[in-house]
Amino acid sequence: MSESPPQWVEPRQADEARLALDFVPAATQNARLWVFLHGLNSNRRGEKALYFARQIARRGEAFASLDMTGHGDSEGDLLDLSVTRNIADLTRGLAYVEEQHGPFSSVHLIGSSMGGLTALWFAAEHPGVVRRNIAIAPAFEMASRMLLALGREKARQWRQERVLHVDTGYAQFDLDYRFVEDEARYPAMGLVRRLKTPSLILHGSDDEVVPCQLSRQFAHKLEHVELVELSGGDHRLTDRKEQLFEEMWRFAGDPAPVG
Repeated sequence: MSESPPQWVEPRQADEARLALDFVPAATQNARLWVFLHGLNSNRRGEKALYFARQIARRGEAFASLDMTGHGDSEGDLLDLSVTRNIADLTRGLAYVEEQHGPFSSVHLIGSSMGGLTALWFAAEHPGVVRRNIAIAPAFEMASRMLLALGREKARQWRQERVLHVDTGYAQFDLDYRFVEDEARYPAMGLVRRLKTPSLILHGSDDEVVPCQLSRQFAHKLEHVELVELSGGDHRLTDRKEQLFEEMWRFAGDPAPVG
C-alpha cells in the first residue's frame, strides 16, 4: 500500500477537493470495514496507518485510509481547515468506499488526534453508520488550545487580520480564523449529548500536545466511552502501535459470522 498509487475521490461541488484514498480489500464479502483518519500535518500513510493496514489485512478485513483536504496527496490547503470540512471529507471518502467496494458488515473508524475528533463527531452526526469508534489522542478543543498558546495579543491580531501563519516546528502553513469560529459549532458538551456510538479512546498519559485530562473528562461523562491511558505515552504513540492495535481489536470484538 505504501508504494501503490492512490484511488481518487472526485469532487462533486466547486468547493470540494480531490481526495486521495488507499483501500485494502477484505478476503471475503460483507466483512468489516476499518477507516483510518490521520492527524494535522500527517497523511494516510503514516506509521500507525500502515501498521494497522497490515494487521487488519492479515485478519481478512477491509481497510481504507484517507488524506483529508490539504494533506498528503489530496488537493487543497490548510487555510480553510475546519472540523466541518474534515467531516465532509470523511463523508465523501466513506461513500466512495462503500459504492466502489461494498457492501460491508459494519464500519469501524480509527482516528488519530484531529482525525480522532473528526471520527467522534462524524459518528455523532450520523447515528447508526459507525459500529465502533477508536480515537487515538483525540484533539479536543483544538482552536481553544491554540488561542491560549498564542496569548491575548496574538489571538486578537489573528481575529482582526483573519490569517495566522503557523509554524509547528515540522510544518508551516497559513490558517484562517474561521477555524476558531467553526469550532464553536462543536462544543464538547454537544458531543457528550449526541454521541451514541460505543467508542474507545487511547491516550498517552504524558501527551504534551493534547492533555490526557481532556479525554478523562470526556470519557467520565459517557458510559459507552472507554478510556485506556498508556502510561508514559506521548501524543503520536507510534512506539505503542502494537498495544494500540491490541486494544482496538479487543474493543471491536470478534466479527459476526457471514451468511
